[in-house]
Amino acid sequence: MHESNEDRKRNPVGRGAIGVLRRGGEYLMVRRAAGVVRSGCWCFPGGHVERGETSQHAVRRELREELGIEVGSVRRLGAVRVLPARYVLVAWLVDHQGGVLNPAPLEIAECRWVKLSEIAHLQPGLPSNQSVAAMLCSVE
Repeated sequence: MHESNEDRKRNPVGRGAIGVLRRGGEYLMVRRAAGVVRSGCWCFPGGHVERGETSQHAVRRELREELGIEVGSVRRLGAVRVLPARYVLVAWLVDHQGGVLNPAPLEIAECRWVKLSEIAHLQPGLPSNQSVAAMLCSVE
């Protein structure tokens, strides 16, 4: 069954951006703070794409707001559709350009650098983690 244009207007697809930060052979994962949607879950840092903003701009803004860092070049890894939430996350491989990692406590409870093989073992984790890890297998 196909959605009508009216259904799509009432229930638009949400957009998010994920920043995949690599240091050597490890990737930065964050545990969501209490009070945040899916609190306590491990995930890649990122957030919503705001109206009028590109996904590339959103990932830079989110990492600045949540982690206190500036990121430079971004390389699109791919997209993950989150169902049934009607949400699409675009994953970006980013380079740390400046700033000291300083997680915003209202957003992030903890940060951890992990090997690609360890991502699946971070529990509880968001389902999107596995999709992003699969994308990373093609760039390692």
